[in-house]
Amino acid sequence: MTDPITSAESTQTLAIPDDNESSNTLKIRDDKALLSSNPNDEFQIETETKMHRKLQARHLEMIAIGGAIGTGLLLKSGGAIYTAGPVGALLCYAIVGLQVFGVTTGIGEMATLLPVAGAFSQLPARFVNAPMGFVGGWNYWLNWALTVPAELSAIASFMSFWTTAVPLYTWAAVYLVPLAAVNMIGVGGFGEAEFILSLIKVIAIGIFLAIGLCVWFGAGTSTGPLWFKYWNPAVIGDSPGARFLNFSSALITALFSYGGTELVGLTAREAANPRRNVPRAIKGTFYRIVLFYLGSIFLVGVLLPSDSAILNPNGETERESPFVYVYGLVGVHGAAHVMNAVAVVAALSAANSSVYACSRTLMRLAEEGNAPKFLQGVDARGVPVRALVVSLLCGVVAVVGGYLAGTGAVFNFLSGVVALGILTAWMIMSLTHLRFRYGYIAQGKTIQDLPYIAPYFPYVDYFSLLVGGVIIALMVFDALYQQPFDFDWWMNNSWLYGGIPLITSLFLGRGISDGMKSGQGILSGFALIEYTDMDFETGKLVESEEEIAQNAMQAAEGRKSFSAWWSKLFS
Repeated sequence: MTDPITSAESTQTLAIPDDNESSNTLKIRDDKALLSSNPNDEFQIETETKMHRKLQARHLEMIAIGGAIGTGLLLKSGGAIYTAGPVGALLCYAIVGLQVFGVTTGIGEMATLLPVAGAFSQLPARFVNAPMGFVGGWNYWLNWALTVPAELSAIASFMSFWTTAVPLYTWAAVYLVPLAAVNMIGVGGFGEAEFILSLIKVIAIGIFLAIGLCVWFGAGTSTGPLWFKYWNPAVIGDSPGARFLNFSSALITALFSYGGTELVGLTAREAANPRRNVPRAIKGTFYRIVLFYLGSIFLVGVLLPSDSAILNPNGETERESPFVYVYGLVGVHGAAHVMNAVAVVAALSAANSSVYACSRTLMRLAEEGNAPKFLQGVDARGVPVRALVVSLLCGVVAVVGGYLAGTGAVFNFLSGVVALGILTAWMIMSLTHLRFRYGYIAQGKTIQDLPYIAPYFPYVDYFSLLVGGVIIALMVFDALYQQPFDFDWWMNNSWLYGGIPLITSLFLGRGISDGMKSGQGILSGFALIEYTDMDFETGKLVESEEEIAQNAMQAAEGRKSFSAWWSKLFS
C-alpha cells in the first residue's frame, strides 16, 4: 500500500512553473537540487517536501506575537520585578527588546529572499558552516520541544486559580489534546486557531493597559494616584554588587518572555507572498511587542510593590499571574477571572506555536540527514505527521514531571533551558545574517534587489552578539555566585549543567565528525564557508504574476499616514 505521507526522498520531474498554477503552491528556484540517475539514464530531481502556502500576513503577525505573549509575560515577568525591581526589570526587557529587533529584521531579510523550510538549520549551514547549522537546528527544536511542557505546566498552575481539587498534572494532559487536534488539521487550521487565540491575548493585554493606567492615576482607589511610590527601591539590592546580580538574573526572565518573536522566520516557507507578508509581520510584531511588553512591565511595576508575595517566583502564590492579581487588588474580582482565562488562552496559544515550530524544525532536520529519515515528509494536507507526533510526545514531560515534582518546579526547570536555547538561536541567526549580507555583496549582488533590507546593518547584528555574550557571562556568574546549591538552585539553573554542555557537544561533535570524514584534519570540519561559495539560489522565491502585481501596487502607494501607523499596532 502506498504511504499516504509524501516522502522528501520522492522524485519529481522538474517543470517550468505554469502561470496558471495556484498561488497556494510554493515555487522555488532549485538550480542546485540533488541529481540522481535511473536505469534509463534519465536524470530526476529530488525535491523538498511539498508544503502549502496558506499563511497570510495576519496569520504571520499573530503567530509571532502569539508565540511571544505567553507565560513569560503573564507569569514570569513578575519574578523579574521581584528580583531586579521595577526599573531593573524594565531595563532588562528594553535591552532584550533591542536585541529582538536586530534578530527579527535579520531573519526577515534572509527568509524573504530564501523562504526555505527549517531556516534555523538550513541558513546557518549555508552561510556559516555545517556544524553551526546542525547545532542551530537541534537547539531550536529542543527549545520549542521544552516550551511545550513548560507552557502546559503553566496552564495547570493557572487552572488552580479556580480549583485545587483536580491534580495539576491532569490539566496538562487535558490541554495536550486540542493542541494535537489543531496541528493535525493543517497549516490553514493552525493559522486560524492561532489568529483567534492571539487576538484574544492582544485585546486582553490592551484592556489591562487601559485599566492599569486608570488605576495608576487613582481611578477606583481611595489612595489617589499611585505615581512612583513603589519605585522604592527602583533596583533591588543592598549594594552595587547585589543590584548587578539581581539585574543579571532578571535578564533570563526577559529572554524567556521574548522567545517566539523570531518564529516568523520559520513560517516563511508556508507564507503566501513572502516578499510582502514576512516584512510586514516583522515590522508589526516589533511595534506590538514594545507596546505590550514594556507597557505591561511598567504598569505592574507601579501598581504592585516589588516585594509583593504574588511576584515571588519561588513563593506559594506564584500560581497566580500578577495581571490577575492586579484586578483583585483594585476590587474588580470578576475581571480577575476573565484575565485568568486569558492567561490560560495565552499559554495555550504559545504551546500551539511551539508544537508548530517543533514539528517543522524536526522535519527539516530529517530532510537534511541530521535526524532519523522516518521523520521526513508530509501528508496530503501538508502536515508533517511523523515529526508532529514526536513533538507532541514532548508534552508528556509536563504530565509526568508535574506528577513527580509539581508543575511549578517543572516550569522553572524547563524555562531556564528554554531561555538559553532562545539566546543561542538569536546569536546564531545574527552571525548568519552578518555572513549572509557580506557574502551577498562579495558576489557582486545589489542590496536594493533584496525583497526586504534589514535596517542598521551591521550594527544591530553586532549588538545582538554583544548582548548575547554578555548575558551568557552574567548568567554563569550569577548562577555560580548563588548560595546554597539547594533544590531551587538545581531547578532554576538547569541551563548551566544541562543546556550549555548539550549545545557545546552538538557543535563540537558535528565539527569533529565532519573533519575526520574529510581526511583533511579535525579542524577542517569547522571551516567557514567562503563568501564566493555561498548559495543564494537554491530555494529562492519565484513570485507568481499575481504576487508581482500586488507588490508593485504596494510599492507604488508607499504612503505614510496616521492610518498606516495605527495598522502597525492593531491591523
